[in-house]
Amino acid sequence: MSSKPRISIVGYGRVGLPLGKTLKAKGYDVTGTVTSAEKRDTLMAEGLDAHILSFDPQPQGDLTAALEADVLVITIPPSMRAPQDYPAILENLANAAADSGIKKVLFVATTSVYPQTGDEVREEDATHEASPFLGFSWLPLEETFTGRDEFATTVVRFSGLMGGGINPGMYFAGRELKGANDPVNMIHVDDCVGVITAIIEQDVWGEAFNASADEHPLKREFYTKACESAGMPAPVFSDDPSPYRIVNCDKLKQRLGYVFKHPDPLAGLDS
Repeated sequence: MSSKPRISIVGYGRVGLPLGKTLKAKGYDVTGTVTSAEKRDTLMAEGLDAHILSFDPQPQGDLTAALEADVLVITIPPSMRAPQDYPAILENLANAAADSGIKKVLFVATTSVYPQTGDEVREEDATHEASPFLGFSWLPLEETFTGRDEFATTVVRFSGLMGGGINPGMYFAGRELKGANDPVNMIHVDDCVGVITAIIEQDVWGEAFNASADEHPLKREFYTKACESAGMPAPVFSDDPSPYRIVNCDKLKQRLGYVFKHPDPLAGLDS
């Protein structure tokens, strides 16, 4: 029986940290990165190996230690302060991974790679259309890794995050929202961890997967409940149309046999 691969998680954040704890509990040799000595010391005290690493967009910190692994999981999102640096950060990380000898990379991406056509979208529907939130396309960011010959990359495209202390209502409390009757695409952090773990355990590389809860509640009902459960004012909804997409996850469920822990985002708000 072969030994478990060593895992390095770049970004012990909302997804990366619970992922690291889950993999460690399963017997994997796991390390990860944080941006401060305080965070590192806290995690080390809890028994989770961690290194300090940040990007500006050049790597600052212990990148060498972060790349001492068989599988590299990249969970760092664009910075709110400098999103324009994100492509360069990923390029620097891909170059370093190629030089390190790492053979397997998992890149956490987003379903924002799909156009908002009002239709169902599958993995092959990704386009180079710019995200309205970032001003650039996600597909070239994925290709920063999938286009390399030095390692095999699997991309996981997550929908909007919820659970694990994340309340999606905080972004829209009291605000006016169009498209009250449009479906939403969400995924619980528990399922983010579950999907990535399944990919690593089943050794599935060179693929792209959508990851979004089975159910797509209406924007009005989802964000009203999200805000109310957090004691925040509900959004003011308008029935005016708003662009949307419906994320299809058939490939994920068929290829990995994955069953969502939180298939209904409305019920997931209670967990």
